Amino acid sequence: MNNNKRPTIATVAAQAGLSVATVDRVLNARAPVNPQTAEQVFQAAEAVGYFAARLIGQRIRERRPTYRFGILLLATAQAFYASLAQAIASAAEHHAGANLTCQFEYIVDRTPSVIAAQIEQLAVQCDALAVVSFAHPLINATLAQIREAGVPVVALLSDIHEQAAEPYVGQDNHVVGRTMGWLLARTCGARKGSVGILLGGHRFLGHQARVAGLHSYLAEHAPGLKPLEPLINLDNSDITEEATLDLITRHTDLRGLCVVGGGGDGIINALAQLPKRPALCCILQESTELSRDALRRGLVDVVMDSQPRQTAVALIELLVALQEGEVFDPVRHRVYIPPQIVTSENMAG
Repeated sequence: MNNNKRPTIATVAAQAGLSVATVDRVLNARAPVNPQTAEQVFQAAEAVGYFAARLIGQRIRERRPTYRFGILLLATAQAFYASLAQAIASAAEHHAGANLTCQFEYIVDRTPSVIAAQIEQLAVQCDALAVVSFAHPLINATLAQIREAGVPVVALLSDIHEQAAEPYVGQDNHVVGRTMGWLLARTCGARKGSVGILLGGHRFLGHQARVAGLHSYLAEHAPGLKPLEPLINLDNSDITEEATLDLITRHTDLRGLCVVGGGGDGIINALAQLPKRPALCCILQESTELSRDALRRGLVDVVMDSQPRQTAVALIELLVALQEGEVFDPVRHRVYIPPQIVTSENMAG
């Protein structure tokens, strides 16, 4: 404010673009108000320096429901999971409708019984869970029991249920695979040759869907490009690096190289140490500082980014919505985030 006049309710209303009556209801709790509207009033009160701004914020927080969400992610060296965790924490902090706390746990040991135990422990402590995991009978049985007990569980990034009969937030992985095929068909120097594929593991349904989508697109539109048998990299960069060098050595007709999960840093390391980069199209997952640098240097051609910020916001919204105890709805409770295609010409940062 450029004058010495003390901000009033009318000042707050003007800043918020709301009526004085609405602002008065928020300030004095005269009637129920939409949480987003209440947050709008609070932000406006802070912006104009209204004397009761702190009190408004306190009242808003007191009226909100309070939830604790358990987030189970993979423990890998990938920068992606760190950025995803940060994005989820930020989305929870800024959610206008509830007071949220996120408890992050990480899968180090991929033994199904260990993962099931981690999920059970989180379920005891939290109001809802978001889980990144592969499909396994023991894990699926554990999730079914937890859901039956009234704790919602959202599959994050990759489906865990074979029939996809569960809440989900992430990309449509079959579409991601077909998009990778589309990119290969248009960027490979030749329309004939082999395509190397690296995936975290066959039990990750999301990875399977991507491979299936890639195969289907190439079979339909670029039959001269032949996908090789996928190699398991366990989302590990060192394994990926060795596999990349082996593929380049053994397949002189290699025209494409795709990572459908994690471990893409290994491809970058492998290509960087070669005296001359092979004439092939290289597609990685997730826009990170390292992958963007690889794009600038021409080591890789395309990065398929899953947009962690948008994924995080959608996840928090869904976890809050599921607190109402709604029956699973495959339309409203399966949220697909469109992938972003990143090249050296359009990347940010």
